[in-house]
Amino acid sequence: MGIRDSQCGAKVMKREAVEAIHSQLTVADMAFDINLLFALKRSGFSVLEVPTEWTDQVGSKVELGRTSFVMLLSVIRLRLYYSPFYRLLAPLRPLEAWLYRKLSAPPPLK
Repeated sequence: MGIRDSQCGAKVMKREAVEAIHSQLTVADMAFDINLLFALKRSGFSVLEVPTEWTDQVGSKVELGRTSFVMLLSVIRLRLYYSPFYRLLAPLRPLEAWLYRKLSAPPPLK
């Protein structure tokens, strides 16, 4: 996608863009940013990266191992969601929900 830091929380977008892609947002965890940026690009909106100065919050509760695994699963899910075969995977949705519950991650939105 040409984005160096997809996980930066600072994002600005036009209302028109948000309204156009809102229904395409399916992830509520750490991969939300990837879902957002991909949906914007896929819908024809331009995405610009602007340098920002960011200060990390001391005492973050992000667990690197678990968070990385959940993000990997979510990125795989996004790839499947945007594939023509996604509807064929409907029988696996209960397994997907169970896995997200076990990982204490936000469940998929759709």
